[in-house]
Amino acid sequence: MRADLHMHSIFSDGTDEVSAIVKKSKDAGLDLISLTDHDTVKGVSAALEEGRKQGVKVITGIEISTYAICEVHILGYNIDCTNDMLCTRLNEIEVQRHDRIKAILNNLRKYNIELDEEKIFDRVGTVGRMHIAKQLLAKGHCQTITEAFDRYIGERGIAYVPSKRITPLEGVKLIKAAGGVAVIAHPLVFCQKGRLKDLIEGLKTYGLDGMEVYYPTHSLDDTLKLYEMAKKNRLIATGGTDYHGANKKGIEPGDVDYRPDRYALERLGLQRREYKREGKPYGFRRGRE
Repeated sequence: MRADLHMHSIFSDGTDEVSAIVKKSKDAGLDLISLTDHDTVKGVSAALEEGRKQGVKVITGIEISTYAICEVHILGYNIDCTNDMLCTRLNEIEVQRHDRIKAILNNLRKYNIELDEEKIFDRVGTVGRMHIAKQLLAKGHCQTITEAFDRYIGERGIAYVPSKRITPLEGVKLIKAAGGVAVIAHPLVFCQKGRLKDLIEGLKTYGLDGMEVYYPTHSLDDTLKLYEMAKKNRLIATGGTDYHGANKKGIEPGDVDYRPDRYALERLGLQRREYKREGKPYGFRRGRE
């Protein structure tokens, strides 16, 4: 089974319609996908419906943006998108996002940079700094998206406004409250900073289920190292492309060769426990799939 469990649509900072993502996934030979838009589940029902039409298995998903010492993204799978606690918190996060973007736009005005606020907020999903960056680029205030963040809206930018994000612990708890599976997204950055072990230990107590082992920027050595770390901590190993359409050029659905092992499938609710030896899940027996 080939899977891609990390993709973004127009409902957050991607550029593709949900239907287009599912179609591309089918064309790429994927069997299992999840739409994981930032801090919203508004596109999930469309993904589920299109998956049924296209013959692609879709599981519910989200990517929650959190912050502790640094930014940490928590992926949630098999969540109940109608869960009251989840919906209430996501609505609060959406309001905070709007307030932050308005504050950034006001800061830019101090430097005589006027952007189209109505166009930025005229969206079906969440709004973020990427939407400001694209306008800065279109209006000639920078040459690249990276420059937009570096000069204007990144942590060292002249118009930067800190976000009021929930903590990683709160993110995990929110996903678990919605009956989901909580996974640390793109963990290599924390490994490089020497923080991944502490992050895992701190979140496992509250229900952390896995981490994203297979990812476009992970080398083979990185993948093997992270897989062994997942194995050691009895976490599932997930994977995905972090597809964003035109906002992340060069990455297409299925570009990461992720094939969930039986342990991951079981924890994701896709396969019953069929094999067990010495109390260890099949997927971790000698690292085989």
